[in-house]
Amino acid sequence: MRATKHIGFTTLALACSALFIGCSSAPPPQDKADYSQTLNRYYLGRPACIWSDAVTFPIQNASPDQIQQRGLNALVDTGLLIRKPAPKGAPADSYTYDLSPEGRSAFDADLDDKNTGNFCFGRRKVIGIDGARQNSRSTEIVDYHYTIDQPASWATEYPIQRAFPQVSGELSGPHKAEVTLLDTTDGWEVSGTPAVINPVATSTHDSALARAKTALHLSKKQSS
Repeated sequence: MRATKHIGFTTLALACSALFIGCSSAPPPQDKADYSQTLNRYYLGRPACIWSDAVTFPIQNASPDQIQQRGLNALVDTGLLIRKPAPKGAPADSYTYDLSPEGRSAFDADLDDKNTGNFCFGRRKVIGIDGARQNSRSTEIVDYHYTIDQPASWATEYPIQRAFPQVSGELSGPHKAEVTLLDTTDGWEVSGTPAVINPVATSTHDSALARAKTALHLSKKQSS
């Protein structure tokens, strides 16, 4: 166990814990820096993506339900996928979807299979530590704010934000969250999964500016 905890902060945290108040206080600057570094290291390996699982391309004979659930047509509209008619004998209203050259460059492919992966639009970055409170002898609950750092340009397009409302929600940050950190001999480690206090939006994003940008984008594609 590290012994670098600021005495005043620890005393206050212990008092809150003993009184079952669970109060939170602003940690010292060095602790804030340590918390931020730990969280940003955690987020570095966990990019924000449009799907919860990896997808393999091409998607052959995609059904209307699959097209809707995966938002495939939105990815076609933004130039990331190519839609082709399904071969003869395939179910009605089915299509085949594959990565476009632009889509392949934006695709976060699996290390072992370049055709399997996800479209990840950015990484979360901590922009402020709001407070911390002791949860046990070796853990603390830390309150913080994060935003999406340098999001991909395609993620701001109207078709994407309409088909994937979680993208619109993430990009509308900053968001408040809390996390349990474990104090180890090697420093702080994230325990469990950070919880967003103000959940990202689940409604569709529909702005005149986004629609205008998409219309311009599609017009350029059609004229090229």
